[in-house]
Amino acid sequence: MAKTVLVIGATGDVGSGIVRALLGRGHDVIAAARHAGRLAALVDGLAQPLRLQSLAGSVATDSLAQDLLGDVRRHCGSIDAVIISVNSRREPAPLLSRTSESLAALLHGDLIAHFTAARAFIPAISPGGVLLGIGGGSCDFILRGGVPQSAAQAALRMMYRGLAAELASNPVQVRELIIASIVNGASTRDRADPEWVTDAEIGEQAAAIVENPLAFPDPIWRIARRDGTGRPVFGAEPPVRIQGFS
Repeated sequence: MAKTVLVIGATGDVGSGIVRALLGRGHDVIAAARHAGRLAALVDGLAQPLRLQSLAGSVATDSLAQDLLGDVRRHCGSIDAVIISVNSRREPAPLLSRTSESLAALLHGDLIAHFTAARAFIPAISPGGVLLGIGGGSCDFILRGGVPQSAAQAALRMMYRGLAAELASNPVQVRELIIASIVNGASTRDRADPEWVTDAEIGEQAAAIVENPLAFPDPIWRIARRDGTGRPVFGAEPPVRIQGFS
């Protein structure tokens, strides 16, 4: 059955791969991103005028997220799922070389923007629908110059775990899909390693979770580089101890 899915961050490598996968599986898509020009290019390239709508907007603040929600309701009606694929710009640097302001900005882009979007859109998702956040594999390791990204991604994973626990009796399902691989997408295609996960593969997995969340009952899922079979490694992350939610 076709669903109406809002993809926030639709013009990035991951977001555009998700949009393409959803359209290819027969769903209606609302593509949202900050830059109207990039949105227009995405829509023109996909040539899906009947099943793809675009909205320029941001989830950088509560007010902007509410503005985007209002636009979705006015132009698109009800939504069955929201996929959040946003993150800050990657600029590696030693941790102590950063100012508190630059650190806060990076954490905002990787973590707080997800919270802002979740807070605004969960009440708008149809019963039985899905909120799916897209996270990064640096939650488990630190690259040179990447301490803030690792801290933010680790916090993001715990945020989605906690949100899923808090909303266990809510009809909206909460999931996170962690991408533990460099992405073979539009901006990296010319130099991609064959083991990297592609934007299309991420899109297909995200679409599968949205279509049948009960088949993916754990809150946190991970897609990683290919194993010996040539397929990306996919599975649920082990549960952690959660107290006081029963």
